[in-house]
Amino acid sequence: MSEIVESFWMGALLEGGPVDLPAVADRAGGWSSLIAGGAMALIRGGVEPGRAGRWAAATAGESMGQVVTLLDPRYPPRLKTIECPPPVLLVQGAVSALSAASAVAIVGTRRCTAYGTGVAVHLAGELAARGTVVVSGLARGVDTHAHRAALRNGTTVAVLGHGLGRTSPASNRLLREDIVRSGGAIISTWPDGFGPARWTFPVRNRWIAALSDKVVVVEAPRRSGALITAREAVGLNRDVVAVPGPLGVESSRGCLELLASGAEVLTDVDEFVADVTGRVVVHRERWVQLMLFGAPLDEVATAAGWSTAELLTELSMMEVRGELVRLPGGRYGRGTISR
Repeated sequence: MSEIVESFWMGALLEGGPVDLPAVADRAGGWSSLIAGGAMALIRGGVEPGRAGRWAAATAGESMGQVVTLLDPRYPPRLKTIECPPPVLLVQGAVSALSAASAVAIVGTRRCTAYGTGVAVHLAGELAARGTVVVSGLARGVDTHAHRAALRNGTTVAVLGHGLGRTSPASNRLLREDIVRSGGAIISTWPDGFGPARWTFPVRNRWIAALSDKVVVVEAPRRSGALITAREAVGLNRDVVAVPGPLGVESSRGCLELLASGAEVLTDVDEFVADVTGRVVVHRERWVQLMLFGAPLDEVATAAGWSTAELLTELSMMEVRGELVRLPGGRYGRGTISR
């Protein structure tokens, strides 16, 4: 069912960022005076006259999402604590997912390697299984893998760089539907028909960081949107965590530079998850960890001390027991039963 976005808040969607709207309301004589006072009230509140005029001229519209404004008790507490929070959130799915007790952002490059994929899948699956909401941006690569892994075990939130009326990339339409069906949420800070642009994604990255307690950069080259998310996290007083990668590999250069500049290092997924959630993760044998990180079968078999045929037999049994799930590309992810 469509939700009506009232004219003041539609104007806020179009013209309200970055604006410290609570401060504007205080200068205008309170929220009631601001909302009912049109352009003059906005100007009294400190909004530039041209912007105030466009804001006041906005007309009400419909959204396919729920309308959550700064005055709504459901507005996420993490966003309220930052400077110039988004005045309106348009949310598909469970609004409550935005205010979870524990939330971790997992971000990275669209062109992730098997190593980066394995880390994202393992980390997101373990966090979600222990009640932490996984936040990401629904982009290709690390974002997609993190969302999918979280879905198998818990809840995930996707923040869009465009309106709810679009899905970018289009290949993630089914993933988006699955997120909503599973009790997660899709959120935007733009009207439904608003299209993606280069400048909208850095704004989206700020909200990803703001909705999280920690931001984990799994894999990122030097020029990566994930590094923008990390910089925003630092400015928002969120912890930044980076996964180290091989020297000389372009997809790891950004993470290595983050580590050199003081980011926390993630060297053990189970230890990190235990620290975030306060719940100990059952230690897995080394060969199982290698499998979850996407290592080749022959390497995994060697670590386990088996032949490849023996390994495949054991993997089949673990699938039956629900300890592992087969993924596309011959990879495996954590199942619903811990080992």
